[in-house]
Amino acid sequence: MAIQEILLDIDMSVGVFQDTIVEDQKLKLRELGHDADGNSIYPATGSWESIAIRIQDKIASFKGVAAQVDVTEGAAYKIYWSTSEDGFEWLEYEEVSSNSAVSKSPAKYAKVKIEIFAEKKYSNFYIDDFNQKDKYSNPFIESENGSLGLKKIYQLNMERVSDTPTGMVLRQKVENTKFKKVDRIRVSKG
Repeated sequence: MAIQEILLDIDMSVGVFQDTIVEDQKLKLRELGHDADGNSIYPATGSWESIAIRIQDKIASFKGVAAQVDVTEGAAYKIYWSTSEDGFEWLEYEEVSSNSAVSKSPAKYAKVKIEIFAEKKYSNFYIDDFNQKDKYSNPFIESENGSLGLKKIYQLNMERVSDTPTGMVLRQKVENTKFKKVDRIRVSKG
């Protein structure tokens, strides 16, 4: 009995995608965003699992499976495959290496799973220097001194009630719901 190598094309546009996409007929990790230098940011891992592939009508029996993959941009990958007699109950996934074939007993269906691991690189992220005046229009935030923080001192425009020979009387109404939040009142001249 002669052994023949058969190439089996797998449609990667269908299946179960987890943090992966198919773009330009290539399986890639999905892009999460960009760092401050414009470099793409990817999840640490992602996977794709094929739909059930009927192999009984293509192959009568097989010795094993091998994979050939073109890798770009430094990502690492692992390829797994599983077989099933009925397409519902599957054997555990076994890893397929590029240099040796994985042997399994013949079955009617097969599934392929590919895991991709992103290459780890350092990224630059820049935050605001908080020196621009009135950049944040929230009345409860202050950022003019070079750091972002909650405003703790509020200046109120007091209502002038009357003038006295020694000064003036000013009044400010404080709602009962906000009264618990006042820890002290300081009045300054001028």
